[in-house]
Amino acid sequence: MRVLIVATGWNNRGALATSRALARAGWEVGCATADPRGLLATSRSVSHVHRSPPPTADLDGFVQATAEAVGAMAYEAVLPSSDAETFALSLCRDRLPIRLPYPSHDAVLGAFDKLELTRAAAACGVGTPWTTPATPAALAAVDGPVVVKVRFHWDPGAIAMPGRWRTWVCPDAEAARTRVAAVRDAGGDPLLQQVVRGPLLHTHVLIDRDGELVTAVQQRSEPDTETPLTWPPGAGVRVRSVTVPLDQELAEKVTVMLGRLGWFGFVGLMFIVGADGVPRLVDFNGRIPISFQQSIAACPTLPDLWARVATGRPVGGVPVVETGVRYQWLWGDLRRAVREGRGGRLADLAGCLTYAWGATHGIWSAQDPWPAVRSWQRNLGSLSRRRPKAPHRPGAVVES
Repeated sequence: MRVLIVATGWNNRGALATSRALARAGWEVGCATADPRGLLATSRSVSHVHRSPPPTADLDGFVQATAEAVGAMAYEAVLPSSDAETFALSLCRDRLPIRLPYPSHDAVLGAFDKLELTRAAAACGVGTPWTTPATPAALAAVDGPVVVKVRFHWDPGAIAMPGRWRTWVCPDAEAARTRVAAVRDAGGDPLLQQVVRGPLLHTHVLIDRDGELVTAVQQRSEPDTETPLTWPPGAGVRVRSVTVPLDQELAEKVTVMLGRLGWFGFVGLMFIVGADGVPRLVDFNGRIPISFQQSIAACPTLPDLWARVATGRPVGGVPVVETGVRYQWLWGDLRRAVREGRGGRLADLAGCLTYAWGATHGIWSAQDPWPAVRSWQRNLGSLSRRRPKAPHRPGAVVES
């Protein structure tokens, strides 16, 4: 059994966790990367390293390198770790000698389309924030804070477009208008979305080729308040979370929604739980998620199950998902504590280290230490070169 993980970027914690889990399950793992010194390529879980440019820099070269890797090692499945890689593989699937773990390209585009996603979710009873194209009329109607995000994270036809966009929380219409113009100038299709404050709820879902739910893992940010710990502070990627019992009603609605979208395989869905307790869907990530290590710790066979769905192999038994599994992105948590200093900077830093004990982490492994060494070398080097920044303004940036 052979699987190729496509992670052309340097730092992808989720791809590393996926590789380790697949190797433990008996898969022979290869990786396609632009940096042979990156996290995934330096892992002992990887048996074969293939050089590949990122699709954002060279789409044809990326597809050709992936096809050559598949042909050389007879991989049975290809699992991408970014939106750009997913779009590129789906768009150019006719040039690849392998069946992808995704539905038709039209279905992929429909699922990744944030505007269509909110419409499909609302039709299936899944909570959503209001979302609308950023037209002049919509901008003129803005009264207060509003989210500006892109409809698609990547467009193969756009020159110099980033592989993944940030999502901005703008304080007023003027700031939103400036951001919308910048997004359009860079080739993006901007949307306006309602601001929702509250805990982050991530649901990692695996659907088989018949549209049936195989398993799902839910992670809730900590603390369980309106202001969870994130980097950047105030609005960003969660740095601490815990697995919680699956919301069965939400899982049923999500399964119906994914069927409506024509989706099968793995997807990470991001919700924000509002003050009314309703989870509102804000993002769809049909690729390896960065926080996958937490779901793997709660359901160790999840990557193996995904690879089996991708290759058409029998899924077999599904283990019970463990709740109460804590996760920490330590580097992000430490940076947050330095910037934010809740209860005092030293106390906050001490809290980071206390939380780290007993939590699962995306990079560190005593059996596979080199990726962690490379990560800290890079992080500390980057920190030493970074110029001092202006004081943080809460709510300025969020990553979805």
